[in-house]
This record gives sequence, C-alpha cells and structure tokens, in this order.
Amino acid sequence: MLVYWDANALASQHATGIVVYGSNLLSALQQFDDLEFEGLLKLSRLKRRRFISLHAHIRTKLYVPPMSDMFLKKDAVYHGIDFKIPDTHRLPRVVTIHDLGVFEEGFSEPEFRQEGMRYNTHLINTLKPERIIVPSAFGRDHLLRHFPHTRDIIRVIHHGSDHVHKYAVDGKISETAKQLMQEPFILVPGSIEKRKNTERVIAAYSSANAARNYRIVFAGAKGYGFDAIESERQRSPFSEKILFTSGLSTADLIALYKASVFALYPSLFEGFGLPIAEAFALGTPLITSNTGAMAEIAGDAALTVDPGSVDAITAAIDTLAGNESTRQNLIAKGLDRAKEFSWKKAAAATRDVYLEIKP
Repeated sequence: MLVYWDANALASQHATGIVVYGSNLLSALQQFDDLEFEGLLKLSRLKRRRFISLHAHIRTKLYVPPMSDMFLKKDAVYHGIDFKIPDTHRLPRVVTIHDLGVFEEGFSEPEFRQEGMRYNTHLINTLKPERIIVPSAFGRDHLLRHFPHTRDIIRVIHHGSDHVHKYAVDGKISETAKQLMQEPFILVPGSIEKRKNTERVIAAYSSANAARNYRIVFAGAKGYGFDAIESERQRSPFSEKILFTSGLSTADLIALYKASVFALYPSLFEGFGLPIAEAFALGTPLITSNTGAMAEIAGDAALTVDPGSVDAITAAIDTLAGNESTRQNLIAKGLDRAKEFSWKKAAAATRDVYLEIKP
C-alpha cells in the first residue's frame, strides 16, 4: 500500500514535538513490508528540504496544491501528521490532531487562537478527513466536545517513548548542557509559556525549601506570556537559580533528564505530554498534573498535583527533593509505565487505520 506522507513538518532544523512524532512513527511504520512511503513537500518548503534527512529516510517530491492533487494515486492513503490534509476526496486521508488547545481561552494570542479555531473547523467540517488520529483519550473527548459528529472516525493512538534510547550522549553534549549540570537541579522540560504553567512553577519553586539546595532549569523555547513569566522570575528571591535555556539538542535534553534530581511538568493543557513518557523511559522521577492527558499518561508512575495550586506544586517539590526512597519508587514505576508507550505499538495501530480505509 502506498502512503503519501506529509513531509513538511519534518523539514525542520530542530527536533520539535511534531518532528519527534513524525520521524519515529515513520521509522516504525517502514518496518512493515506491505507499506511504501512517499513524502510530499510543498514548494514553499524547498529550501528546508535538506533538514528532512536529519530526521527520516524517505523519498520526497514537490507538492503544489491544489494542482498536484490530481496526480495523487487513488489506490493510496494520505497521512497528514500535522493537522493538514489536501482538499480532495481522490483518496482517503488520515490526519493527526495532536490537540485542540487553540479552543481553550488564555493559552495563546487572541488572533492566533481565532485563526486556529477557524482552521481546525475548516479541516474537520469542510475537508472532512476519513480518519482522525489523536494521542490520548483526553484528546478524543476534548475533540468530541467541539465536534461531536466525528466520534466514529476518531482513533486513539498513544505516542512512543523508546526513541530516547537511540541517542548516544557520551561526548556529544554541548558546553551549555555541561554547565547546567554542574550543580544539582530540577528540570522543567517544554516551552516556557502560560499553557505550561510556568508562572506557578516559578512561584512554587520560590516558596519551596528545595530552592535553597537546587537550581531549576527550564529547557524550552519562550512562548506566549513570557513577559509575565520573566517578571515572576525577577520577583523570586532565588532568581539567580532560575535558568531559562533553549536551542538544546536532543542529546543535551536527554542528558539533562538523566542528570536532574527530578522533572517537573504540571502543564495546564496537553494532547499527550511527551515529556512525561520521555521522563519515564529515562528513569527520571516526575511531578505532573492530576488532570487531562497528563493524568492519563502518567498513571500512578508520577507524583501528580493540582496544576492550579501553587501550594500543591510547592509541597510536591519538597516531597521529591527530600525523599530519596520516593524518587526511587517513582523511577521503578516510570520505567515500567514507559513500556506501554512504544513506537512499534503506535505504528501497528496506525497501519490498522490505513487498512480500515484502504481503497
């Protein structure tokens, strides 16, 4: 079976969450002898074509919608790994919707939110994909809240976590990462923005006894609400111990996970929460939210808290910082939980979706 693969998301210099999903799922799917893949790259992304080889091995050709749509083979399947599919019913189309966070007020610029709502409504109600893949049961339920008529075409397929073991970090860690690891620290993975609850994390850390002994490292790009977050950092009596860093390689991030005392990820909204699964796979104790996809993915393998409560986050920080046996217990549970999230399982379930709609 031929599968047209949206290669645009892979034309990125950095290993974003979408790139991690697209590259690892594709690699696992390519192990099936009955599947053949062809990447489609928009002409506007031509200059970034060289980055695809950093993440995946797939032959690609230029794609100029809507003119190219008439040349798509009818006996193939199209998979849009990043919210996008062609406007044609010439062949069945699968789209992965990682989350509908734009439908939640307060997590992005109003203009961006309005455009995201408009686009996703167009994608679902006008383009009408034959199947929608979401990475969690929470993601399914959230999508159904806004688009209840899609119930029969949604498939829940969890992401994998085993990709973290592919990266050999010895000798490949940047000087920035080495400097960050010179003192004991708590790791906060993910972008630095309102949706990630960064202001409350800083406030909680500033109130925790652990702040006297550990730095806190935020490893991610600056996002929506950063000015307020920076103000919170400056108000902290431990501001010099609150470190923002971005542009780290995958090897750097993995090294930070493994070197940290524990990871902290009390996000307000996620479609899956890849840092949770990554922390588990790397043997890193974790604090995360007791709501939404975070609670679903974490199970009982993390210390979960109310993400809206600074006091609860503070108490959890001090609990993990001061209790080695609790950290070791969570490490064991996390390693076991990580076995539930493999790209091989995700690929098998995705292949089943292709077979459902195969012409």
